[in-house]
Amino acid sequence: MKRILLLAFLSFLSFPGFSQSFIGVYGGGGCATANNYDIAPTGGIELLFRGHKGGRMYIGADLFYQGYSLWADNEANSAKHGTGTAGTIDRVLASYVFLAPKFSYGLGKSRNVKIFFDAGVGYNINGFDSLRKWDHGYYTNGYYTTYNSGIGQYDSSLDKTSNINKLVFRLGFGMTEYLHMGKRWYLTFTEDFGFLTTNLTTTGTVSDGSRTAFSRNGLKPGYVSFMIGLSHK
Repeated sequence: MKRILLLAFLSFLSFPGFSQSFIGVYGGGGCATANNYDIAPTGGIELLFRGHKGGRMYIGADLFYQGYSLWADNEANSAKHGTGTAGTIDRVLASYVFLAPKFSYGLGKSRNVKIFFDAGVGYNINGFDSLRKWDHGYYTNGYYTTYNSGIGQYDSSLDKTSNINKLVFRLGFGMTEYLHMGKRWYLTFTEDFGFLTTNLTTTGTVSDGSRTAFSRNGLKPGYVSFMIGLSHK
């Protein structure tokens, strides 16, 4: 591991074009690709250094905020909005700050369109996780029927905020267009897709004591965002 870190550090120092750097701020909105409830804000700071004089390759990092607004609804017979005889609804609002090393490559003669890949870790700064789980009936020949006294039923809402993972890992890729505004200023438009390698919450996983037959095995959705920003070269 020490050799790998040393190699990465020396590779970073071998980039002589640090004067050809981009620093920018950006912001916008995004949504999850599954179980999305609402558009959430996202935005941050970008710092890129050109790999070598006249080159197309850039390395740097992003420091950015990303919010998740999720509603995971899973009920008997594909019912929704709490109308199923049994099921779970997990409502998650979570806010993370990510630090992600970034690789970018300029396209075209002007290199004003760049594709990028980043990978980093996010730390939870705010959020809550609430779980409703219920069973209002019992099975007869594989179908739910009305409640029968003595069989048993339940309906509970639980605060599962403590189940939100403090650290998550994210991989992302996308494209940024740089519109020259004069001198060294650029207006930027960024389209980004990211996905998590770890769950936002442990609610519903096999380690969760409140798990039922309708619980999802964690939440780690993809995320699509669109942002506008300002960059200086």
